[in-house]
Amino acid sequence: MHRGNYGSRLLVLAMWAIQGCPPQAEQAEAEPTEAMAVAELPEPVRRDLDEIRKAGSLRVLLYGRTGALPRDGNPALQDEALAAEFAEQLGVEFVPVWVDRYDRLIEALTEGRGDLIAAQMTVTASRAESVRFSTARLVVDEVVVGQAGAEDLPADPKGLAGRAVHVRPSSSYARSLDRLRDEGGIAVEPVDAPEDASSLDLLQDVADGRIPLTVVDDNIFASAQTFMPGLKALFPVAEDRQLAWAVRPDQPELERAMNRYVLERALTTHTRDVYSVDLDGIRERKVLRVLTRNNSVSYFLHRGRQLGFDFELAQMIAETLDVRLQMVVAPSRDELVPWLLEGRADMIAASLTVTEARSSKVAFSEPYMFVEEVVLKKEGAEQPRTVRDLAGRTVHVRESSSFFEHLTALQKAGVDLNIETVDETLETEELVEKVAEGEIELTVADSHLAAVERTYGTGVELAFELPPVEDLSKSETNEDDSRPDGESEAKDGSERKRGSRAIAFATAPSSPKLKAFLDDFVRQKRRGLRYNIAYKRYFESRRRVATVKEGRSGKTGRLSPYDGVIRKYARRYGFDWRLIAAQSFVESRFDPNAESWVGAKGLMQVMPRTGRSMGFDDLDDVDAGVHAGVRYLSRLMTRFDPSIPLRQRVRFALAAYNAGLGHVYDAQRLAAKLGKDPHRWFGNVERSMLLLSKPEYARKARHGYVRGAEPVAYVSHIQSKYDAYVKVVP
Repeated sequence: MHRGNYGSRLLVLAMWAIQGCPPQAEQAEAEPTEAMAVAELPEPVRRDLDEIRKAGSLRVLLYGRTGALPRDGNPALQDEALAAEFAEQLGVEFVPVWVDRYDRLIEALTEGRGDLIAAQMTVTASRAESVRFSTARLVVDEVVVGQAGAEDLPADPKGLAGRAVHVRPSSSYARSLDRLRDEGGIAVEPVDAPEDASSLDLLQDVADGRIPLTVVDDNIFASAQTFMPGLKALFPVAEDRQLAWAVRPDQPELERAMNRYVLERALTTHTRDVYSVDLDGIRERKVLRVLTRNNSVSYFLHRGRQLGFDFELAQMIAETLDVRLQMVVAPSRDELVPWLLEGRADMIAASLTVTEARSSKVAFSEPYMFVEEVVLKKEGAEQPRTVRDLAGRTVHVRESSSFFEHLTALQKAGVDLNIETVDETLETEELVEKVAEGEIELTVADSHLAAVERTYGTGVELAFELPPVEDLSKSETNEDDSRPDGESEAKDGSERKRGSRAIAFATAPSSPKLKAFLDDFVRQKRRGLRYNIAYKRYFESRRRVATVKEGRSGKTGRLSPYDGVIRKYARRYGFDWRLIAAQSFVESRFDPNAESWVGAKGLMQVMPRTGRSMGFDDLDDVDAGVHAGVRYLSRLMTRFDPSIPLRQRVRFALAAYNAGLGHVYDAQRLAAKLGKDPHRWFGNVERSMLLLSKPEYARKARHGYVRGAEPVAYVSHIQSKYDAYVKVVP
């Protein structure tokens, strides 16, 4: 066979259809990772997760890297990016190991020259004899591809008789052609392509007319078409093929971690969507994405519940719009504005101070709170009483903060203070803790957060309020103006006094309707009953403040008193423990003694009959009850077609856990009849589930009437709770 110019690599795919494109792909384009070539494969070391963590590195076997300019969407680069994210989640260094021949991947893994294969590998029975595959990350069809405009192209598999089709001998495509010949009686003629030829190489040769036909996954074809116009997909030779990662059979712990990561990625893809819409688009999508930070004022988890002053305001906004709230946690405060402008969220609610610099980039709503910026020091330490007392002292703040801007202005006005910038990921409350512990001398905080710290008694004291720069001369002569108590004149923070700073929501300049809505919302709700209750709850209740600061999940890593048993059984059955925790919260609010009106028991609310069918008699025992619930959910997962995308199967299994498997099957059948996708839950099967509570639909269903609103709300609540848990608990 004439192979063509396989040595010159192709420009790679422009979009890879993997349930959402990860942000790391852009990094891969800008900064290609230095990787080991096949001649430099690592020495054989067979190790499971514990040894990987001890070594501090994850060696990932990859295939398909091109020598040309990388483009966002290359399957090889996407695998590399996802594997790097997985390694980061494990807390180890990512070491990519690029193998030059696809048929050497399993051999290299088996020899211990890598810990994991991440290479768009199709799950086959023969491969499964040597490796353990992850849960399928993608389901594809294998399609025959010819040159667009070529004469006499085959129209169906029978047309392949006597035709030469070029594929790698080790590929699943070769097995599919063998089945056509052996089982279908079609005299197709597979031609062996070199093992170091990628699917893109073969597609290029088809487009250039060097070979007549090849076979590729349909997602690769769809993406390649964007820069290879001379191709035509003819028909599938295999359908619903699963693509997965792989580990050795002697790596059970790595296999479990891999499956948890794949599940998390599948279920949280929607939280990484990037798009920009105004108010009409938010209402159409039925989702409001609110960008915030994980701290004790804005947004946090406590005993499985989402809490926070900004979170509660966001809830009120979403309720007013009649849409679902989706919280988006930025990795650091300096990313809030960039993430908003990139389209990762619709608005910011993070106790963000209105500043001139920020106002040049975003549109601020009417202020929903006014605060003062106050200097904090360690309790008992020498007290600066005015801004002039800061001479020679060092104040630690984030460079992106309004505090830095204020201090810099004071410095330029003649105050001889030292400003030390800190890591942008540090929250103000963490800097306050460092002051209390004596690690740093001084910091600055907004007065509402300072009130929280004072209420809790963290070992810090308020020194004075930072005066406006224009009042600097006045502060030298009137110490009382510094107001060392740091309190606003209005208890609810709603009245503005001289020198105070406005806190407001932020939107992109391209969302004027959303800004106008938020302006109206603030005017109506500020000073209202619900606002004032929330304000007092977070900033004035000593008991609530203490509880929050001691038990916040973002710091403790705990969601409930039963995390240990939840983790144990989630790990055993390949689930992310945070998903099971979310389900437990929705089922029982983490009450092991809960019992429903129909007799369901425990954290997972398992029916006694269901428990007995799986060998569990004592559902009052927490361990047994959780084990029964997780095993039952796992069993339900197996009752759905494996070709259905993973995240959809999880949602179907959750719906079946709540309403029964038969009703979910009925809803899928009804969805198909109504022209909706029976393999998608949100917006498709969930809607037909709601219809099954109507007599005209229920009487035609195999399993009859169901209170459809319950499983619909159940799946939605668990998804939202899981989204929240993933953001703040590792």
